Amino acid sequence: MPRVWFHVDVNSAYLSWSAVKALRAGGPGTLDLRTVPAAVGGDEEKRHGVVLAKSLPAKKYGIRTGESLFAARQKCPGLKVVPPDFDWYVRCSKAMFAIFNDFSPHIEQYSIDEAFLDMTGAEEQFGPPVQAAAALRGRIRGELGFTVNVGIAPNRLLAKMASDFAKPDRTHTLYPPEIPQKMWPLPVGALFGVGPSAAQRLNAMGLQTIGDLAAADPNALERALGARGLVYWDYANGRETEPLNHTAVKDNSYGNSVTTARDLRTPAEADATLLALCESVAARLRADGKTARVVTVQLVDAAFRRKSHQKTLPGPTDSTDLLYRTAQELMRAIWPALGVRLLGVTAEKTGTEHFEQLDFFIDTEKTQKLEKLDRTADALRQKFGEKAVVRAKLLTPEARAPGALSAAKERDKHRKK
Repeated sequence: MPRVWFHVDVNSAYLSWSAVKALRAGGPGTLDLRTVPAAVGGDEEKRHGVVLAKSLPAKKYGIRTGESLFAARQKCPGLKVVPPDFDWYVRCSKAMFAIFNDFSPHIEQYSIDEAFLDMTGAEEQFGPPVQAAAALRGRIRGELGFTVNVGIAPNRLLAKMASDFAKPDRTHTLYPPEIPQKMWPLPVGALFGVGPSAAQRLNAMGLQTIGDLAAADPNALERALGARGLVYWDYANGRETEPLNHTAVKDNSYGNSVTTARDLRTPAEADATLLALCESVAARLRADGKTARVVTVQLVDAAFRRKSHQKTLPGPTDSTDLLYRTAQELMRAIWPALGVRLLGVTAEKTGTEHFEQLDFFIDTEKTQKLEKLDRTADALRQKFGEKAVVRAKLLTPEARAPGALSAAKERDKHRKK
């Protein structure tokens, strides 16, 4: 049976979710952020003074995700900027994935706002793929108040490419016979996995479009770009020879990740960011009365290659210090030569156990003091705000450099059922 994959992607996720929350809180007459030049932006006093998401009207002014809010306001002085609300974003994401579960038992989460659904064999229940996609979009729009694009294809690669066609609230197919018409005319930089640096190198070889890349000599690509050149050539021809990086939807997992403003060259440069991530994850565990047994660290290097490593702890924990020390060990074990552009930490196999496995090599009294400090800090932050207590490491020069302080909430992937 031919495979059928959906790639579902929320349209301007953070902006859309912020708009839905504002509309629900404000009632009739409230401004819909999606209809005006608007952006979700972080703290302008730190590196997070950047555009995290933008509305379609803002895009018409040339505003780009990742640029500074200062630059965005230069392009559009009347830009409406709202702060991110990651807890709300997690709730919206979970509600969307609950709907996915009604359409497919096989879901692969790609990020907080996108996923792959294996819809092979679902026609008897939902009708042809385009009809099923319309039903899925309609439920999300009607029940949750935001819109998604759905890409339909025989593999994940083409489905993801299709979902990025015209927006918002659209369904697009990308079957092999449609590749020459729909995909090959696109700029080579629009191909999945081809970053700005790779696009420049391909352009320098005279390859301007995905079609040019598909017709290129694979041996020449391999000589110029190594093994990655052959992957790009396969992708340009619609072949998913290297699986897309994805994360299966997992029950009871808590995680955060961040894309840094610049590549981090050494583990020491990433330590402050790692601590911020671990502190956020551990705080969520404690808030929900949960502990975790497995810690996973994920890195994406400058060439968009993804690595991950995990470790099972001697016993369940919700300690920021233990998560951080474990994550440090894992990060250093897989640190890539090209440096890191994305860093993530996940605590998995969670439960409600709070017993501690005795270890002769661990100072139990110190551990208990650290746990007490964690809970005291949680209480102070809940009462007086996130900045009421800040770890000393997050006040160092390295933490103030791009890619460090408050990194934990840039890209939230907290999931639990």
